[in-house]
This record gives sequence, structure tokens and C-alpha cells, in this order.
Amino acid sequence: MSEAPVARLAAAIETLARAHKAAAPLPRGLPYLGLEHPSGTGFHLLDALAARGIFRKYEFVLDLGAGLGGTSRWLVARLGCEVVGTAASRAEAEAGESLTRRTGLSAQVRLVPADPAALPFRAAHFTHVWILETLPRLRDPLAALGEAHRVLRRGGTLAIQDLVRPEARSAPEIPGWRPSTTAERAAALERLGFIEFAVRDRTAEAPERSAQVLAARDRLLARLRRDARCAQLVREREALAAALADGALRVVQIVARRP
Repeated sequence: MSEAPVARLAAAIETLARAHKAAAPLPRGLPYLGLEHPSGTGFHLLDALAARGIFRKYEFVLDLGAGLGGTSRWLVARLGCEVVGTAASRAEAEAGESLTRRTGLSAQVRLVPADPAALPFRAAHFTHVWILETLPRLRDPLAALGEAHRVLRRGGTLAIQDLVRPEARSAPEIPGWRPSTTAERAAALERLGFIEFAVRDRTAEAPERSAQVLAARDRLLARLRRDARCAQLVREREALAAALADGALRVVQIVARRP
């Protein structure tokens, strides 16, 4: 993602959230209505994932592949965690940091550009690793999971929300995405040494429930369609929505522990 689309996406998100806030209170934990989240799956799913992963106040969390930081800010606003999120580029990290400053959460959220396959953190640095629909977008998801294992403290929790393809179907065509199956993801975790992992399919619960959020997403997509520099962002979001709607992608949550 080049700098111009990232900056324009962040600006559009901030403008739309400000307009919605003037009309009605925003959902708790979503100062930008979750518009940073490309798939459109509902943020209500994260309550269940955080509860299963035992995310609590003062936990030190790595949000791997945080992008513009929406899920990182959610962890802070909802649960009081301290979060470091990784972004795909310096431009993405800077745009996300700008959004964070406007929410007053900069003391607890930091976004840094980092390669998920070679994280710039010492071993056993975090109590939790949080990966939200990031793995299918990575060049080497296995290496990223290996890094997650390395930077987790012993006994630490890995919590993943993943978009996977059903066993009987080929992967849908989504720009920049290569979805795995649930079995492939679980096998990778086992090979890396994670234990006590549990998988739950959340597809039936995944659609967003908030009329306010749905309206904001429609307005954001309409705005992005008018900007040729955001064409790739539009294609990604439209393809994800179509794949989820027709069952070509499923939403699963995985929680595991580092021994």
C-alpha cells in the first residue's frame, strides 16, 4: 500500500468518524467506528476472543499487523492493555499514530513499522500476541507465527482471528490475500510448539450488527471509489465482502499458549 492511499484512507476515516460523532455517540472502543478494518467483520467478535485469551488491564500486547491501529486502540479503550502494533510501512504507522493522537490514547498505543517475519523485539517481550485477520496478507505467515512464539513470554497467550477458506473450496481472488484452511493454520501452530490451542468458527456471528457502523462503512467506500489512488483499497474491501457473503471465506478464532 503506497503512502498516498494510506494517508487518504486515514483522513477519510477521521472525517467520517467526526461527522458520526456529532450526530450520535460512537460505540465504546471504536473511536473511528472500526473503519480501519478492511473485511468489515463485526468488532463484537473481539469481546469473545479477548475473553478466551484472558486479556486484562496492564497486559503488554503485541498487535501483529495492526495496520492503522484500530484493533490496538480497541484493546486499550475496552480492556486497558498496553499495546505495540506493527504496521506494514512507515507511512501506515504514521497515519495510524495520527489517528491515535486524536483519541488521547498515545500513552498506551504505539505503532511501529516492522516486518512480521523479523520483529524488532527481544525474546519473551510480550504477555500476549493478538493477530486480527493479518496472516492471509503476509508473504510468510509461518515465519510471522514463529516470531510471535519467540516474542511471547512463557505461558503467554496467542489470540488469532483469521479468515480461512473452507477445505472443499479454492481460495477466493482477493488482491494481496492468500487464505489458508483452518487445518493448515492449526498444524502450523502445533509445529511451532504452541499448546492448548482451541479453534472456534465464528462465521455465523461475524456480520456487523451496528446500523451506525454499517452506514459509516458505506459512506467510506463511496468516498474511496471517487479517488483513483484508492482503487486497490476498494477492490480489496469489495472482494473480502463478496467472499464472506458467499461462503468462500470463514471467520475462525484460535487461542493458544506458549509453553
